[in-house]
Amino acid sequence: MKLKVISFNIWDLPLFFVKNRKERIKRTAEYLKKSDADIICIQESFDIKNRLFLKDTLTDSYYMAGDTEETRRLLFFKLFDMSGGLVVFSKFPIIRSNFVSYSRIFNSAFGEIVARKGFLEVILKTPAGEIRVLNTHLHEETPFFDRTVRLSQLAKMFGLLSGEKDMPTILTGDFNEHALQNQQDFSILFESSGFRHPFHNGHASNEMPSYRPENPYVDNWINRTVVPKRFDYILVKDLKKIGMRAVQYGPQHLKPELSDHDPILLELEPEV
Repeated sequence: MKLKVISFNIWDLPLFFVKNRKERIKRTAEYLKKSDADIICIQESFDIKNRLFLKDTLTDSYYMAGDTEETRRLLFFKLFDMSGGLVVFSKFPIIRSNFVSYSRIFNSAFGEIVARKGFLEVILKTPAGEIRVLNTHLHEETPFFDRTVRLSQLAKMFGLLSGEKDMPTILTGDFNEHALQNQQDFSILFESSGFRHPFHNGHASNEMPSYRPENPYVDNWINRTVVPKRFDYILVKDLKKIGMRAVQYGPQHLKPELSDHDPILLELEPEV
């Protein structure tokens, strides 16, 4: 069995400063369908209408985990989803899924409290056995305690995993932490929980930016950086139990860009 995974923050907030949403979502749906990925993990899919458009585009080939029109809420006259903007599309049947929101007590960003950030846990039935997929969006960069918040969010997620702790797992998301592989406190937490980068820490794919100043959607009054950053990652755990290894991993620098973030691609193949 070969396995292709895409993780993508699509920047679909139904707010006035988010550029070209209708056009971008249409092209994003085309990109995802053409990618033929086995597992697609989406962050910032807050707009219910656009989420349903993605679902309809992919429905012939994919199962879906994440709220749709049945669970929505009204805020500032805008409709948001109830699962923190997180969606997982899978070609494999979904055994079960569960969304868990992070604590709002120590969250220093009001917008994130409204967004209801958390993690989406999905258990898939594959030809190689059950695989857990975790999709998350961690606390944004803020002036105070943002690293501490992100570490506490990860610790909560790892502590609340259902079922067997050593189930083969793919962890995807926007971690909002630049150069994650070089941060000792994050590395210790990942290693103690059994997660690792698909390639060793010195690999060039871990260094490639996914949030780039040359991206036109980064350069606006609310999103801005002059330094290329890597915020988006896919980590893996216990994939050797199903005989899988990474053969390709890294951001996809698309032209034209589809979001302020670049999608991340991971391809796995059976070990020789």
